[in-house]
Order: sequence, then C-alpha cells, then structure tokens
Amino acid sequence: MSLNDFQRTNAAGPDALYQLPQANSHTYSPTDTPAKKVIVQSLALSRLPGAMRSMGWHTAAALMQRWFDSPAWAMPEAWKDSSTLPNPLSLKPAECDQSIVTMEWAMGFERCREAVEVAESLLTTPNALIRLQKLLKSAGWNGEGTKALGSYSMSALQMDAFSQINFVKFGEVWNSLDDMYGALGKAILKVGVVGEAFTEINPVTKQRHYLFHVEKVGFYIRDNYDFNGLQYLGTWSEDRVLTKAETAFTLSLHGQVVLRLKEGPFAAVTNGDFRDYRDKTGKGGDFVIYSDVLWRKSGQVIDLGEWV
Repeated sequence: MSLNDFQRTNAAGPDALYQLPQANSHTYSPTDTPAKKVIVQSLALSRLPGAMRSMGWHTAAALMQRWFDSPAWAMPEAWKDSSTLPNPLSLKPAECDQSIVTMEWAMGFERCREAVEVAESLLTTPNALIRLQKLLKSAGWNGEGTKALGSYSMSALQMDAFSQINFVKFGEVWNSLDDMYGALGKAILKVGVVGEAFTEINPVTKQRHYLFHVEKVGFYIRDNYDFNGLQYLGTWSEDRVLTKAETAFTLSLHGQVVLRLKEGPFAAVTNGDFRDYRDKTGKGGDFVIYSDVLWRKSGQVIDLGEWV
C-alpha cells in the first residue's frame, strides 16, 4: 500500500481502501415535522495514518502504517497473557518491530519518565529477586565464584530474554490525546540489569551471602500492536481525531456519527473495523513492539537472599 492511498480521493481497484460503514444521522424536530435524514460520507479506514501525521503523531502513524502494509495475521490471544508469552527469541521479523518506538521519543512524555523512575525502584522487590536468581541459574551460575549477566550491546528483545527482572504498566484512558496515546495507549515499561553475581563470606558468622553488582540498568518498552477484543479507538476524519469533549458530545452507537464539521466526514472506529479490513483485503498484520534500550549507570549491590 502506497502513500497515495492517503490522498483525499476515494480509492478504487485492487488496493481499494476499506470504507467504514456509512452513518445515518437523524435531526429531530420539536414539532410534528418528519425527522430529517442525513447520509454522512463514509471514511476510508486506512487514511488514519495520514490523519495522525497531520496531527504530528508520527510514531503512531508509523506503527499503524506497518500494520496496513503487512500481510494479514492475527496475534494469538495467548500472547497477551503473562503466563503464556512467546519466547522473545522465537519471534519472527514479521511478528516483531524493533525500530519504530524509541526511548528517546518515549521519554518526551511525562508518563514514561515517571514509569522509568518507578521501575528503577523495583530492582529489589521479592519478585525481582526471584527473577534475577532464575536468570543467573539459567546462565549457569550455581552460587560459586562470579557470573556476568547481560551486556550493553543487548537489544531490548535480548534483554527481555536474558536480564529483565521487573516491569511497570503505564498509560491510562484519561491521558491526553497525543502521539503516545495513539501509538501505545496502555503499555509496559520493562527494566533489566547488566552486572556480575558474586559471593561474600561474613568473617564473623562465616555465612555466605549471594550478591549482584548492577553496573547498568536498562529500560525498554514492550507492547502488543493488535486489534483483538472490543475497543473504541476514537472518532476520526481524514485530518484528525475528535477531542474527548467533542467525542462525548457527538458519538452515538458504533458506526453512527451525528456530526459534520467543515473538515469533512467523521467516523467512529473500533478494533472490529480493523479486523473487518483484514478479512476483506488480506492485509493487516499484528506485531509485538520492542523499543530500543535506555541505559543508566548504577553501581547498586543487590542482596539475592537465600540461594535456593
């Protein structure tokens, strides 16, 4: 699909854009005059990335453009359950994007900066210690000598597999409508460590302590880009999304919009519209998002507790 698809003309031919259902708007008169019926021009679903670019939502637009450009593929529901996540190293290139979302971009939003600060404080929670011990054992450490874990050259996907120890959820439905809202909505910020495990013997008690020296901490975003389930995704024109105030005033049932502004037709969009597009066109591939890694120096020494 080319950028020409996002011009203001109606597409036709094999790459015809999936048109959102036409909306019937009724204006009711306080008298006995019959209601006036207005047919609102339908809106092409795949013009949404163009609308995002018009608003300056370049990351959100790039993610959605990738979805439209990909062969049809629906993400398994099991991939959204923490207990049945796929091994990161098993992901195929078509199932994963590691280039569009960057931590430099994400740190431009206060909610991500706050999530990073919270995540950095979670390196020594009980779950983090259990996870760190498990990673060290998988790396071959039996509690004797020293063992390095991770490296600064790791991608976020590799960190997810080898040295991630905790995470923070961020983003809420009441957040401002901005590029991050359009790109990620609610997302997960993960934190991993690079450093070395070692032991110390207490000279008095002779008790052995299992420790981990954190050289650097890495932060990255992992999210799923899919259209499973029921979710309202905003009311859109070719140029923008309605504000939350406008949406609350104008939106009725799915596919029914009672507004025509000077910018042109608007249409309510849901996950189901994207699934319909995929079914009708054979295009639209879900994928896992990995950002790059934001590194911070540390020096913290973590007591791993009892080695079990």
